[in-house]
Amino acid sequence: MKKIISILLTIAFAIPVLAQDRITVKGTVLDETGTPLIGAGVSEKGTTNGVVTDVDGLYSISVSPEAVLTFSYISYSNQDVKVAGRNAIDVTMLPDNNLLEEVVVIGYGTMKKSDLTGSVASVSAKALQNFKTASVLEALGGQVAGVSITAADGTPGAGFDIKIRGVGTVNGDSSPLFIVDGFEVEDISFVASQDIESVQYLKDASASAIYGARAANGVMLITTKSGREGRPQITYNGSASYRVLSNKLQLLDPYDFVALQMEVNPTKYADTYFKVGEDSEGVPYRYQSLEDYRNLDRSEWIDWQDEAFRPTWSQNHDVSIRGGIKEAQYTISYSHFDENGIFTNSGYTKNTARVKISNKIFKWLTFTGSLNYANSTKTGIGTGGGQLANLLSYRPVGGLNVSAWELRNLMYDPTAQAESNFDSNKINPIVQAENTDDVRKQEQWIGNVSLNAQLAKGLTFKTSATYNVNNQRRDIFYNEATSQAYRAGGVYGQTTMSKNTRWQNSNTLNYKRTLKKKHSVDAMIGQEVSYIGSESLLGQAKDFPFGDLGNNNLGLGATPSLVETTKAESLRLSFFARGFYSYDDRYMVTATFRADASTVFSAKNKWGFFPSFAASWNIANEPWLKDVDWISALKIRAGWGTVGNDRITNYLSMNLYTDSKLGMGTAQTTVLTPKQLANSNLKWEGSTTTNIGLDLGFFDSRLNITADAFVKDTKDLLLAQNLAYVTGFSSQWQNIGKIRNSGVELTINSVNF
Repeated sequence: MKKIISILLTIAFAIPVLAQDRITVKGTVLDETGTPLIGAGVSEKGTTNGVVTDVDGLYSISVSPEAVLTFSYISYSNQDVKVAGRNAIDVTMLPDNNLLEEVVVIGYGTMKKSDLTGSVASVSAKALQNFKTASVLEALGGQVAGVSITAADGTPGAGFDIKIRGVGTVNGDSSPLFIVDGFEVEDISFVASQDIESVQYLKDASASAIYGARAANGVMLITTKSGREGRPQITYNGSASYRVLSNKLQLLDPYDFVALQMEVNPTKYADTYFKVGEDSEGVPYRYQSLEDYRNLDRSEWIDWQDEAFRPTWSQNHDVSIRGGIKEAQYTISYSHFDENGIFTNSGYTKNTARVKISNKIFKWLTFTGSLNYANSTKTGIGTGGGQLANLLSYRPVGGLNVSAWELRNLMYDPTAQAESNFDSNKINPIVQAENTDDVRKQEQWIGNVSLNAQLAKGLTFKTSATYNVNNQRRDIFYNEATSQAYRAGGVYGQTTMSKNTRWQNSNTLNYKRTLKKKHSVDAMIGQEVSYIGSESLLGQAKDFPFGDLGNNNLGLGATPSLVETTKAESLRLSFFARGFYSYDDRYMVTATFRADASTVFSAKNKWGFFPSFAASWNIANEPWLKDVDWISALKIRAGWGTVGNDRITNYLSMNLYTDSKLGMGTAQTTVLTPKQLANSNLKWEGSTTTNIGLDLGFFDSRLNITADAFVKDTKDLLLAQNLAYVTGFSSQWQNIGKIRNSGVELTINSVNF
């Protein structure tokens, strides 16, 4: 009995001792500027116990008094801090300046930045996080040397023109190849900035030749964020922006405008803008001389820029959830962007959603899958198509015969209409924008899956597939007060519906080993097949009894004036290989080869072959330079390669025909007329690049300099060659063009704090 009582007393005293074995530690995690870090990891070293910081960078964790806390965050160096019985620990994270160990994405794989032999530029997620824009391309503008990104116009949702090292084609698609998580996509409008982990640009042919026929204009690789081990981390980021036109163009005021008209054609405009005396009813003319236009009251003239551009709001909301266990991680995200255009009657709305999972099914087999969804609605005709030019050239005053109200609210300048002079610059740009209903809707679904199998030590096999469908619809309705309705004899509407489909399957076998600590080998072979299909339907109707329903019922139009359908398909089969060898992290060589076959070319030129070779010397790792502490990187690179371009219009190598109608009423016959002369010699547009580069790093990589010089020669460009008229054709598409792009690029990056 005494023994039992002794045991119970021992347990009773042990319980409070065990409870005192854990303490709660709280604190704040900040970045190098003192800004709280959201989602930073805080874990008890050597255990699975961990938490993440909240929106204010705060954390709370229960640990042993003698524990060591590990603080981690992407792009920052991990920090280990001893608890030593403390209840409050604040930490300031420092950026990871060891850029040489950064892992970058290359074609069908990854590589340490220090092992790169080609010209590759990177942009991190941190560089994008403060940009609140409808397109990630807008945020990427100006961040990489040799990459030019410009907006098509200032309209919300307008596209962007992106060039990597100049223009690589004339009549083909000149945009770079977009790869998102290893899969080719038409554009990256479905990717939200918050979902991006990193962006890589493959700028020279030695780096991009692994993509062969698609890489003549450079390659842009985007990696999206994945799940992470730990408790669910919920992040919200929202913003609202008030936008105003910051600066207007300096145009002629009423006095200067009238003075110019009198200088240009005093005879024509003698009685248009001012006249001495009275009219037939004895009323004095409003403007007796040019001086009457000085300091004119605002109600008597039109400032077209004030009429067209208005202050407006935009808003952005991002929500994401990340978490998982060691064997399975997930991420779920949603983004909403809404912008009312500064230009009248324009706007843009976009929603994107993404689910990405990774599951280690077996020790040797990993499954990764993602589903992306995006929809967008763009309204308004924008400032393109001559709208902005009309706005800037439209006269500010109507003179004696046209009031300011008429000038602002009538479709045509009344003076031009009286003269039957319907030039485009006589069309009222504001009325045109207000009375044209132009709505473009897009919905996109993308599904990706992959299996990665570890077959043996250093040997992995990966198979991946994607299916991408993009549905678009554009409704245009020209109301009565538009130039199109005026010329067509009444209001009319047009609807275009299109569907673009892509699928792709890639299979790669990769071998990666380091032998005797000095010889590193990375070899890969692969095969890929991809399909692109598009189809569209266009319907147009005129002579509507009223325009209230717009495009919602084109059947109301008495005249179905146009019906068209199109369909196009292309298929590509590819085989590729890459080999990399490094000796002692000092001397590195890379060689790639790709063979592509595409249905867009003639039977005897379907295959294209694209080799490349590059080498680098990492001087900083030489024994005689390792003791120089202030030099952290010094590498010389040189590369050569050939890439191609198959993104041209389908069927250019075939005889094509156009249709026309003969006859009247129901007795009509369709007649086919030759439209294009076949070219059986049609072949690939090829681009060859020679590149030399220098990478420098100083003071523990706090100052980094990258310099590149390149010459890019593109040949066999598709151009329309004039033909003798006796052939029955005015021209034929032939590979006769050449382009040379050359230049020097310099990038300087410093970490100041």
